[in-house]
Amino acid sequence: MWRSVIAALLGACLALAVGTVFGRTARSKDGATTPQALSFAGAAILGFFALFTGFSIAGAWQELNSARQHTYEESRSLTEVYWSSEGMAADDRRAVQGALRNYTHLVIDDEWSQMAAGHGSSAVWLAADRVRTAAEAANAQTTTEVSAKGDTLQNLTDMFATRNARLSDIRAVVPGLALGGLIVGSVLVVATPAVIGMTANRRNLMVLCFVGATVAFAVGLVLQLSGPYSGVLKVQPAAFQLALTRYDQMDAEAAQH
Repeated sequence: MWRSVIAALLGACLALAVGTVFGRTARSKDGATTPQALSFAGAAILGFFALFTGFSIAGAWQELNSARQHTYEESRSLTEVYWSSEGMAADDRRAVQGALRNYTHLVIDDEWSQMAAGHGSSAVWLAADRVRTAAEAANAQTTTEVSAKGDTLQNLTDMFATRNARLSDIRAVVPGLALGGLIVGSVLVVATPAVIGMTANRRNLMVLCFVGATVAFAVGLVLQLSGPYSGVLKVQPAAFQLALTRYDQMDAEAAQH
């Protein structure tokens, strides 16, 4: 959020500079611009800015919700793997569930910070492979064990698919075209009053500073929202913490039988 505040201050400075320079032109002194021209230009530029602002915020919010949903889908697939492995032989079950717990902890403790930097963790990939290796190595003898192994391997396929979906969200940011249009629109909003004839007196410059600060704050906020794992409202690993809780619950239920 502090970056948005800095952006607002820079926007106010830009507006002050533009107003000071263009507010001393002959047009600003003789008031040659008609009210109709002012109204048309202002509406067109504000509409342009509002279009790109709305598109950028909606896009960033959609990506954020999609990324959060993918984390819960992966969490659900993890608990399915844990649950289906209950039917394995004791040693095989402990191997699979232990590897799965290790994977979940590594996602929270290691990979989450790396996703904020724009990439996944090779250590977590290795941990995921160890879960699959443990499941494939299970020595299924009885019908129950064979069924449990098959279900576990199928659920592992879902786990890897949801993991890939989560990692693909790392680079899901607001499109550059939308951000470019937003920045251009913000400059036009700030510059237009001075260009079309605003006089550079103290009151007008103060109003223009408020406009510049507001516009720049909006731009800074959009930039901070962009990126579901690096923005100011970034996704947290709550889904994987929930998975760890579910593991404990399933262990407690299994111990009662």
